[in-house]
Amino acid sequence: MAGNQELQPQLVDEPAGVARICARAAGAGVVALDTESDSLHSYFHKLCLIQLSFSGEHVVLDPLALGRESLRPFADMLADPEVEKVLHGADYDLRVLHRDLGARVVRLRDTQVAAQLLGEGQTGLAALVEREATVVLDKRHQRADWGKRPLTPELLAYAAADTAYLELLRRRLSERLAALGRLAWWEEECVALEAVSWEPPPPDPLAFERIKGAGRLAGEARDRVAALHTWREQEAASRDVPPFRILHSDALLELASNPPADLEALGAVPGVGRATVRRYGREMMKVLTQPPPAPAREPRQRAKVDREREARIKQARATRDTVAKELGLEPGMLAPRSALELVVDRRPRSEEGLLTCLTRRWRTAVLGPALLALVAGWEGEASAIHAEPA
Repeated sequence: MAGNQELQPQLVDEPAGVARICARAAGAGVVALDTESDSLHSYFHKLCLIQLSFSGEHVVLDPLALGRESLRPFADMLADPEVEKVLHGADYDLRVLHRDLGARVVRLRDTQVAAQLLGEGQTGLAALVEREATVVLDKRHQRADWGKRPLTPELLAYAAADTAYLELLRRRLSERLAALGRLAWWEEECVALEAVSWEPPPPDPLAFERIKGAGRLAGEARDRVAALHTWREQEAASRDVPPFRILHSDALLELASNPPADLEALGAVPGVGRATVRRYGREMMKVLTQPPPAPAREPRQRAKVDREREARIKQARATRDTVAKELGLEPGMLAPRSALELVVDRRPRSEEGLLTCLTRRWRTAVLGPALLALVAGWEGEASAIHAEPA
């Protein structure tokens, strides 16, 4: 059956309603939570909706109408260890909540992580809800502009569906995890996830080279692509729109590679057009004819390959992959490559030492015997080499 149409969530856009709703949610003891942002429609992404489901009740908070201070009761609820919060794919939500509200989530349970620990091939919300609740979620509004007001009943119902079935998923998946003896694995992963926070990206003077094809440009063409990129970012920021709304990257690259001689030629470039010329033409021509020197590339130094180290990383990966296959897990879930590199570099001799590399006790418990045996073998090889007569 379809899962969006029947939902009629309550919209809370006045401060007086926030404390009341959060008190009821806290009293329920378990709250399903999701957020919506306008990352596809603005330059400065912002928290636009907060969806809550608890005890059969569905609520949508409007942060744009409420403001940060009015949402303090909500932030307090998130920090309450007596209230379990159920999210799906929580990483981005946690960062946005921390950035926009200064909020941290305590006693988190992430149903996507639960599905990953069960070895599910499809861990997206829609796939899990369809399998576990026999409900088909309508995903027509995935690219909706959540910053627009007023919100239609259809959009509110669509947003509420993202939390309406999370408590059911949490119950079903946790039962399966318990049957496999993996419930503690999930709890440990969720505690680690609670530490996620927002960190602003560092300035990158070479960000323009992320435009596909820009890295191949040199000389004045490289100066032009850097200058156009800077202009586009500044204009997008001033209007709070995505950079592609100012100028598509394909057009930007074409202008940098083959600069037009005048405004008429500028308008003829695919992806520019007359409207862009009327609004930005003179600025763009100035950028193209007088670009400042682009930031210099960092000289690339060819890294010396440590063949012995790479061979041991390969061995560690093969060991991990074997254990992951036995457990029915994705290898990266069991141990990312970065953790295996630490094992190779540190060569831990105990489970506690291995824990500092793998960062999870459950990983250490299931991988420990195989990896420690591998490390012992490396140590034995080294001892044998040193013992050989000169």
